[in-house]
Amino acid sequence: MPEDEGELEERIRQRAHALWSEAGRPEGRAEEFWHRARQEIDLAARAPQEFAGETGASPLPEAKN
Repeated sequence: MPEDEGELEERIRQRAHALWSEAGRPEGRAEEFWHRARQEIDLAARAPQEFAGETGASPLPEAKN
């Protein structure tokens, strides 16, 4: 089931905060950490489909609502 925008934004916010903390909490780089978090989450969401294609396996079926 696709995640709603509020849930997605919250996951990105939490990951961006973790990345920012790991980097020593630098000031003025919020946008950088937001984009990095978004890329990680987007990649994680696509990984099962991409992996199936690389191995020759059938792609996973899309979730139904």
